[in-house]
Amino acid sequence: MTPDMDWLARLRSEMERLRPEPVAVEAGTVVIRLPYRTEFRRAPYEPGYHGGVIAALIDLTGHAVVAIHLGRMIPTIDLRIDYLRAAPGTDLLARGKVLRAGRSIARADVEISDAANTLVAVGRGTYSTL
Repeated sequence: MTPDMDWLARLRSEMERLRPEPVAVEAGTVVIRLPYRTEFRRAPYEPGYHGGVIAALIDLTGHAVVAIHLGRMIPTIDLRIDYLRAAPGTDLLARGKVLRAGRSIARADVEISDAANTLVAVGRGTYSTL
């Protein structure tokens, strides 16, 4: 992680339009909150999240933690997601950490929890470092 950059301020600025809220940047981890909005629902009369929103949050968080680690933007090569249970209509918290950042690829793991701190999904992203 580049020490001379205020990474939390940069994440807040970059995500302003998307509405996820960066919460913390610490020693190889990033925490991002996604406030619940009705347009995230999987069906019009069900309050739970659509899986695509969770996938986007996992990719966004994985990318953020690797980009901060490398000090630059990087593209996603692969994304794997395991949905563990339905995510209720509450804010979600994503916690991402870098597993490895090599010469050509980096890997990050992300955990998604609901407001009750129940794990609802996990994901692993692979990103190009070239």
